[in-house]
Parts: sequence; structure tokens; C-alpha cells
Amino acid sequence: MIYTRKLKTAVCLLAALFCVSTGAFAQQSTDFEQQVENLQEHLKNDYFSFGILLQGQADFHAERNAGNGFHASKGRFKMGGTFDGKFGYKLQATMLKSPSVLDANAYYKPSSQVELKAGLFKSPFSHEYLTGAGSVLFAGRSTVVNQLGPKRQLGLQLDTYTSEKTFRFTGGVFNGNGYNGNSNDDNKFLYIGRVESYLGNGDNQTKLGVSVANETKDVPGSGNLSTGYVGQQTLLTTYASTTQGKLLLDGEFINAWRNPDIGPDSNPYGYYVTAGYFVTDSSRLLARWDAFEGDNLAQDTEQILVGFNHSPNQFTKLKLTYSFPTNDGFEQSNFFAILQVGF
Repeated sequence: MIYTRKLKTAVCLLAALFCVSTGAFAQQSTDFEQQVENLQEHLKNDYFSFGILLQGQADFHAERNAGNGFHASKGRFKMGGTFDGKFGYKLQATMLKSPSVLDANAYYKPSSQVELKAGLFKSPFSHEYLTGAGSVLFAGRSTVVNQLGPKRQLGLQLDTYTSEKTFRFTGGVFNGNGYNGNSNDDNKFLYIGRVESYLGNGDNQTKLGVSVANETKDVPGSGNLSTGYVGQQTLLTTYASTTQGKLLLDGEFINAWRNPDIGPDSNPYGYYVTAGYFVTDSSRLLARWDAFEGDNLAQDTEQILVGFNHSPNQFTKLKLTYSFPTNDGFEQSNFFAILQVGF
């Protein structure tokens, strides 16, 4: 009961801060955006571009004995550029975790429809994971993406578009052991293929896609679903995202077929469905159903998330997320608040 009152007080304080800050941001937004645009003129050009993403997060859980409070959730910088319109590079690092390098790759674009990329980068699998950290709708990504997605990998990727850019085909071969190591620790590879279709334009756009990933792993040990595994694994994801005026509908389903050398086969899977609506030009209400079935390899979860995002200008964002597990009481719910600055 005492914690519930504290949580309500924190929510009220954040709401009051939002109301006060909205007016202040409105008065100063023109000057602020002009200052940042001037900064961008010096830091962004074809051959060199520099950007940052900073996030501070408040995290409250009624039944948690420790850990409630505030922390820095993101502290990143990125650099990139293109030479002669064909050769490019990208480097992104975090100041808060180890290993600190998130992306380190070079690419070659012989035409506007073809790109060859090599190095460390996000594998072309999950729709939500390929969304940038600053553009993720809620405080975190969905359970199934965190559990099953291949995430960042070291490898080689070919990316192609049709001439009208209505279809996109992406394929790659990767080490399969993430970005925690610089070598292929089992001499086996992860193969990923992806097809996307784009329909509409402007405020009415739809994206449909399918991705398949297949690998043989030979890394004994314990860990999450993406490590410590000996055998075959195939992943399939289908996803759809549509924006119709102020309305957003977004969803993804990921299914895994695991065939270990020792032990029974398993079939973990999960999905999320999201709806969003712009109540103002800068504020959006969100709701999500998030479900994951671990098939005895990980905990089964079902939860409802409610969110509110506000962007007083193009460089600042406030994200509020409340998550409620449907199979537990309200005392198991979580409240998150993120203040973000990035360019």
C-alpha cells in the first residue's frame, strides 16, 4: 500500500512536470530547434555525420525489493558518411555497456538500388529490432524480439530494391554468435533472407514483410534462447505495419523450430500487436498486446502495455509506458518514464 502511494505520487509528479514543461518547450521550441539546426550544419554532411542519443529512465515495480528509481538507459554516439556517393561507413558505440561498439561496418552502393555491407550491424530479421532505439514506441522492445531475434551480427549482407522501390530483398551470412566476439567460435554460419513490400506514401503507408533465419549452433553451455545451444534452429517472422493518417497499426509474429542434438525438439514463439493514435501533432497514445510462449525453454508471458509519447520538438521525446501482466495482479505491473534527447 505504501509503495502504491509512492508510485501514484511519482506518476502525478511526472504528469505535472509534463504539463509545465510542455508550455516551456512551446515557448522556447523555435529558438531551440534553430540552435540544434545550426549545430547539425557543422556536424552533418555527406562524408561525415555525427549524432548522439541520450535517455534517462525511471523504473518502478511494486514488488521489487531493489532497483526502483532512475538510471541512464542509453548513452550513444554514432558517426557515418559516404564518399563518391558509393562507399560509406558507420560507427556506433555506447558509453554505458561493454562491449561498447554497437555498429562498425562499411558498405558499397554501385547504384541506388543495390548495397553490399560488411562488418558489425543489425541482422535483417526482426521488424521491431531494425527500428532505431530512439524510435522504439515503448520503454523497451517486445518480449519475443528480445528472446528470439538474432540482433546484431558480424557478417556480409546484400540489400536490393526494385526500380520503383516497392519491393526490397535482403540476404546475409553471419557468424551467428552476436557481437560479443570478433571470430566465429563454432565455424558455423547464420543465414538470413528477408522480403519487404511497401505500399502507399505520405500519411498512408503500409509495410509487409517476411524473414527467415537458419543456423547450426555448436556452442555448449547455458544462457538465453540465442546462446548455449547445439543443433539446428530455424526462425520465421512475418510482420505488418500501416499508418493511416493519425492511426498506427503494427504487429509481428516470430516462430522458432529448434532441433537439438541432445534432447527434445521445441517450438518457442511469440507476437505483439500495437495500436497508436496521434491525439495532437506531437503526442501519441499507444496500446500493445505482448505474448510469448517459451515451450519450457523460457518463461511464458502475456502482458498489456499502455503508452504515451510526446515530442515537443524533433530532438526531444518523453515516453511513458505502463505494463500489466495479464496472469498476475496489479502489484506485478511496471511503470517506466523515459526522457530522450537525440539528433
